[in-house]
Amino acid sequence: MSARAATPQRIAVIDLGSNTARLIVIEATPGFAYRLVDEIREVVRLHQGMTEAGLSNEAIDRAYSTLRLYGRFCDSTGTDIVLATATSAVRDAANGAEFVDRVRKELNLDLRILDGEREAFYGVIGALNEVPLDEGVILDIGGGSAQLSRIRTGKYEGGVSLTLGALALTERFIDKDPASDKQVARLNKEILQQLETIPWLSEVRGQRLVGLGGTIRNLAKIETMRQTSPLSTLHGFKLTRASLEKSMGDFRRLPLAKRQRIGGLTSSLPVALWWQRSSTRSAYRSYRSPPAVCAKASSSSTSGITWTIPSSRLQCRRS
Repeated sequence: MSARAATPQRIAVIDLGSNTARLIVIEATPGFAYRLVDEIREVVRLHQGMTEAGLSNEAIDRAYSTLRLYGRFCDSTGTDIVLATATSAVRDAANGAEFVDRVRKELNLDLRILDGEREAFYGVIGALNEVPLDEGVILDIGGGSAQLSRIRTGKYEGGVSLTLGALALTERFIDKDPASDKQVARLNKEILQQLETIPWLSEVRGQRLVGLGGTIRNLAKIETMRQTSPLSTLHGFKLTRASLEKSMGDFRRLPLAKRQRIGGLTSSLPVALWWQRSSTRSAYRSYRSPPAVCAKASSSSTSGITWTIPSSRLQCRRS
């Protein structure tokens, strides 16, 4: 191997999501190894206020400012390669292409819009680098969408993207604090209807369900705080159905001001996260799953942890 091939490179990955924008910088020696050297996360709420006309001006300003910050950071730290991606909010917005064009012209940053299946595939790469999974399903819940992917013989077979993101559903169905019973019923109906469109979901009974992303991390973190766990890592933590029921009850009952004080809950999520508990609880009821297990994700995934559910029954009732 040539000396040039063994020279370390600084590679930055920008993930512009519907709720947060994340930057990670990896120092990689091609063909040998890599390590995470920097990580930044900013709440942009890009999906907030989105209408048929597209992203709101306020959301665009938040995202633009964050991307400008990330670009300057990469320039000042001598980053060799910048890989920038955008997902559900930009993908679905009527003015998404216009936003991407502005970022390219003004910030000299090429945003690649991932389609739903590609977004699911990248989540699978991160999960499979950490969790041994021969047969099962991988779930990633974001702000604008949720991805479900089927794994066969340890490989990605296919994935779907559903409009079941936390912010998307909150803005569509919830306008009271706390949410009313009628609003929750409508939301749950929408979740189940979308899940029933997945043709293979009823075929994966008894297989494992692996989840990744901030939603699952918060669910686990809240339970560790509830148990006053002395551990600083969520790796291997078991998340039971009883825990989900408890969290769901708290989020249904408490107003925003009190939800914000729940131990372990990320401050950017108290408005939307309650529906995610509703979704995850529906999954437990449908699959009749044993306790979930949190596993630390590979550094190739920026989600921080991976959530593993050894599922005893996977069926078309999921959220």
